[in-house]
Amino acid sequence: MSGVFADWQPVYAGHGIATFPVVIVGKDKRPAVKGYLKLGSKVSGQLAIKFPEHEAIGLACRRNKITVLDVDTPDERVLADGLAKHGHTPFIVRSGSGHFQAWYRRNGEGRRIRPDPDVPIDILGDGYVVAPPSRGARGDYKIVSGKLDDLDCLPVMRRAAPEPGQTPWSTNDNAPNPDPTKTKSQSREGLRNDTLWRRCMMMARQCSTSEELTAAAMQFNKQEFNPMLPIDEVLKTVESAWRYETQGKNFFGQGPRLMLDFGMVDELAVKDQRAYALGSVLLRHHAGSATFFLANAMADTFGWSVNTFKAARDVLVEFGLIECVHPGGKGPNDPPVYRFTKGVRE
Repeated sequence: MSGVFADWQPVYAGHGIATFPVVIVGKDKRPAVKGYLKLGSKVSGQLAIKFPEHEAIGLACRRNKITVLDVDTPDERVLADGLAKHGHTPFIVRSGSGHFQAWYRRNGEGRRIRPDPDVPIDILGDGYVVAPPSRGARGDYKIVSGKLDDLDCLPVMRRAAPEPGQTPWSTNDNAPNPDPTKTKSQSREGLRNDTLWRRCMMMARQCSTSEELTAAAMQFNKQEFNPMLPIDEVLKTVESAWRYETQGKNFFGQGPRLMLDFGMVDELAVKDQRAYALGSVLLRHHAGSATFFLANAMADTFGWSVNTFKAARDVLVEFGLIECVHPGGKGPNDPPVYRFTKGVRE
């Protein structure tokens, strides 16, 4: 049975991202090969053959044009503040320890460890990161927002105003220094935009229409900002927040949640509730995992008979949500092994 790296290297390669195997022992994460910061897709493909059993996958940020906002705490408020400061991205990962990664398209960022000493956030535009669905000592790396297709069109990170005495970015790229006056002016407006966006995301839950949200945003702009933001900026912010709300993507300030395919809801929730329940639980616990065990003993979790459990499992196979990669049955320590089908895994 192949490991996470061998299974997912070609998936990432399909999005133009070269990856390499990583060894995780306790808190120590170490690339299994040399030259990992510069290797390309051809070498990456050869490594998938050479390292078939490695359970963690890494990628070089600069080489793959990705910058990661690395939130070194499970506190979702810190993640929310980081997104408000640097801009929102559809692709967010949670590590096995519960920490977060927000991925952006690299735009000249370097590797900055704790740019604000009081906030447990690193900006990783160089070096490497461990990617989902790696298996760590404390659990699996999981995608909690978005899917791999989002890697094809990631937004760039908004450049926050520097702290006193700091340069905007610590980077090896020879980017020109911005005009200080322009940066200061943009900083003030950027902070107001961030504040308004966060408030709109929270207010959107209580609004029935975009018009209600617009009125509330206008009132907030008038009461809180001096000078006020331009009207067109307020309208753009409202449009963005309302789009998140109406698309069911407004998770602002809330915990991780399960994203279900419409087809699964339409086909299974009404026609086969047991299969729907089993599929939901599997997605809840194993989304992002290369494989998972699906033994008959799981029937007890639902209070079902073994035959009922097998019937629900077989419906999920027929539906195309899961597939068997090892039937097991060669002894008490040889359970069946399944995985989500390619479309679900991606």
